[in-house]
Amino acid sequence: MGKHVLYIAGKLFPVNSGDAIYSLGILERITSAESSFDVLSYQYDETDVETDEYRYYSTLFRQMRLVPYHPTKWENYKKILIYGDSTQKYLQRMIHEADQLLSQTHYDVIILDHLRMYFLYETIMKHVDRKRTKLVLIQHNIEHLNAREEIRYQARSKDKWKLRLLNRGIKRLEYQAIHAVDDIWVISEEDKKLISDMGKAASQIHVIPPYYNYPTIKERENVEQPSYNLLLLGSMEWYPNVVGAVWFIENVFQELVKLDDRYRLFVVGRDPSPRIQKYSSEQIVVTGAVKSVDEYIRSCDFLIVPNTLGGGAKIKILEGIMKGIPVLATKESTVGYSEDIFDEDFCVNHPQTFVQKIIQLNKDATKKVSFVNKARIIIADNQKLRGILG
Repeated sequence: MGKHVLYIAGKLFPVNSGDAIYSLGILERITSAESSFDVLSYQYDETDVETDEYRYYSTLFRQMRLVPYHPTKWENYKKILIYGDSTQKYLQRMIHEADQLLSQTHYDVIILDHLRMYFLYETIMKHVDRKRTKLVLIQHNIEHLNAREEIRYQARSKDKWKLRLLNRGIKRLEYQAIHAVDDIWVISEEDKKLISDMGKAASQIHVIPPYYNYPTIKERENVEQPSYNLLLLGSMEWYPNVVGAVWFIENVFQELVKLDDRYRLFVVGRDPSPRIQKYSSEQIVVTGAVKSVDEYIRSCDFLIVPNTLGGGAKIKILEGIMKGIPVLATKESTVGYSEDIFDEDFCVNHPQTFVQKIIQLNKDATKKVSFVNKARIIIADNQKLRGILG
């Protein structure tokens, strides 16, 4: 028998971030003809309802309501004062929309996608019978650990204290949320263990590995033939990407060009930090935001993922593999992906080994093609999510 499901997310469109890609990948896998899905999310200034992605996903749901996200100063203050968590997407209109939906329909399952939407918990509790409605929280990361790590990353004391103040209640809120819901969905086995260590029964924590049905855009001949271009991809203001990019430039790329000056590095992503921009040159191209990353994936030999910070799984690895570019990554970046994908050739941490692997693999077309083909087959298995709704 089908279920009535309410899925509440902080961001689905545009499909230009790891959060949106992971969320839509889950939605595509759990929707079915037997169940009805109502989706409630935010609409941002850059949300375009005329895109193919928006049209496609709209067909999967009974209804989709997008609430314009324009918080007032008071709403921004309130999320700090009440929740002690600056990531909460608190908006009075969102509470009103959720209240309306919950008053009109009895839902068998309610899914809160990301801790940032937990401010709606009290609204949900006004309408549901907890014996009849399952409540699910999707944890993209362990948020209080990410907040702690971001505080350590700040160079200036005043920035550290500011972040401590803005997120003073995030650990308490995350513990509360984890124990208030029936099930937790996480992105990796590592995150499952961390939440289990917070006191949640392992049987109530389910791993949903990342999947999104990207088309292949990089043809085999483009994989085989070196262009001597490398790609760093992501939001370049986010501290794990900043730290990773700087580490790669200083310890790997600068050594690489001493051995082969044909190489160029493209750093692609919005709001690049000044720490990255200072390296902009003829050989290190810092693009800022781009409409599509596809042209860079087509023209580069490897997607480089040098992150050592930040929890969860790196969705850009999924995007790179599915679109057809070989990926070289640090061990920390490969969390959430099968060890069968990242062997010793494509999982590297030492700077000198990184340099050697780039040079060696760019001479070995067979290994590059084999990596992409095998990785796509393994990730395709993540399409299967049977019985996750209970």
